Amino acid sequence: MELATAWLEREPARALENFTWVNNVTVGASHCRFAFASPDHCLTHHRGLPFTAIAVEGHDPALIGELASALLEPNQAAYSLVPQRLLSLLQEAADILEIRPEWQMLYRGRLDKLPPASARLLGANDLPAMMALADAGESMVFGPDAFARGEFFGVEVDGRLAAMGGVQTRLPGLVEIGSITTHPDYRRRGYATQVVAALVRHLRGQGEEVFLCLFQTNTPARRLYEKLGFEIVRELFLVKWRLWMKKA
Repeated sequence: MELATAWLEREPARALENFTWVNNVTVGASHCRFAFASPDHCLTHHRGLPFTAIAVEGHDPALIGELASALLEPNQAAYSLVPQRLLSLLQEAADILEIRPEWQMLYRGRLDKLPPASARLLGANDLPAMMALADAGESMVFGPDAFARGEFFGVEVDGRLAAMGGVQTRLPGLVEIGSITTHPDYRRRGYATQVVAALVRHLRGQGEEVFLCLFQTNTPARRLYEKLGFEIVRELFLVKWRLWMKKA
């Protein structure tokens, strides 16, 4: 879509602000269903996630509600990750069920200051262990198609996958890392730090800007990321919503 392409080329901060939508209308378009009514009003439904994920762009609440009705069944709940401007839009257009504030953090550190990491690049043979770890760690978005999005790194302890993380979303020049998961038996041993350090070295070595998102309630993770060189750049909101029920 022209708007997303223009942001990526000239306003990368705008692309980062609504990166899920930018991804869905560009490199991730083959995985999505679309509903659009004008150059700057478009909703997407990403079909590759284990929950109903709707990315939103626009400014007219009535039009957003109309477009959403083409993607959602009556009373179907959806999740959207949005900045404040789109949260306000959804609050007018839909029935809000839950709002969970997140921080978006961008890596601005120095690679030579990252701690040494023993994490290794994971491959297709590791997928069963990765699925088991995602289940044990209650990872919300990890699925069997994880390698379609990009690279994953992991730490093994006594032959067992103890921690992992990888590419969540990839845009030209911008990469989100996520699914950073440590098995409950191995937490507080620094394994997540090793995974993130390995990911950052790998991706920054390819010239990519690296960012991540985390719930604001996860203070220990925020401190870990800040120590590694990430900085908070904006507030985002994970919104669970559904269309207003029509009165009889």
